[in-house]
Amino acid sequence: MMKNTVYIYGLCDVHYDGYYIQGIKKVYGNYRFNISRFPKLRQGNFAFIIENEFYSRRIVIDSTDKTDIDKGLLQWCDIYGKINYNESNLPSTGIEKIITIGPSFGVKIWNLWQTSFHMIFNFFRFRKAIINKREFFANYWRQYKRFSLKDYKPLKSSNDQVFQMNSIWKEEKKTNSYRALFIEICREFKEITFEGGFAARANGDNLGYDSFVYSEKIPLKTYLKKIKNSMVVFNTPAVLSCHGWKLAEFLALGKAIISTNHFNVLPAALKDNEHLMYAEDSKSIKDAIQKLMTDPEFKIKLELKARDYFDEHLAPQSVIEKLGKKI
Repeated sequence: MMKNTVYIYGLCDVHYDGYYIQGIKKVYGNYRFNISRFPKLRQGNFAFIIENEFYSRRIVIDSTDKTDIDKGLLQWCDIYGKINYNESNLPSTGIEKIITIGPSFGVKIWNLWQTSFHMIFNFFRFRKAIINKREFFANYWRQYKRFSLKDYKPLKSSNDQVFQMNSIWKEEKKTNSYRALFIEICREFKEITFEGGFAARANGDNLGYDSFVYSEKIPLKTYLKKIKNSMVVFNTPAVLSCHGWKLAEFLALGKAIISTNHFNVLPAALKDNEHLMYAEDSKSIKDAIQKLMTDPEFKIKLELKARDYFDEHLAPQSVIEKLGKKI
């Protein structure tokens, strides 16, 4: 069997892109952090090289919120995996290299000892190239504070409890208004016990959503537990109309999802009334919630299909295998 060696760009953001490091580990086994085999990339870029005795292949994964394609990275690589892929913002050359891979989320890939080892070892190896040392260290710690992918397993959900927590984005008025509408509708249902709302902004300016602010600070462990139990969850494009972490998390957790339409392309279509329910206004959101409350078999079908979609298209191993097959 052909032996592959994988080199990962040593200044990658292990908070955002640890997800793909886990996929590389699953598919190729071990990996090595390196910067000398790469061009001068921006700190936080995620790139890796697969080498064996017959070929060397260069792969980029672009997990940024923007739909822009980094032309320098596109020129350097053989394959360019893009989360927020939008056909209206593609370059004139190199399109054949670009693959839409769909959303991911932050996961813990190392225990405390492993995190400390990689952080310290990589810092001393690459310190001359690190521009933002504080960010470099912070991202290793943020990775450690997340949950492992194995914790994102579906559980039996409630039939009358809904939990939703959201950020208030200064520039994303449409996102804020959709999330507020969902909260408002859930509060109207007497049969539903709703908990959550918006997290207060640090500067105290909640942009008119003070009545939707949830006063408690929710630890990640509690958040995950409550989301697993929630009868339904709500998704809408987030910053710059991107596929947010929530969509990938909800699919991984096998949730019954109500979602507004996506702005960017997904690796495969999420089908209405099969993987989730699409709703764009007050009436359609109310009807979707009512359907989930009164048709438990339909709710279970959505939950199972959501997790199936994640396993096939979004799981770290699936993404890395897809990029490898393209090569």
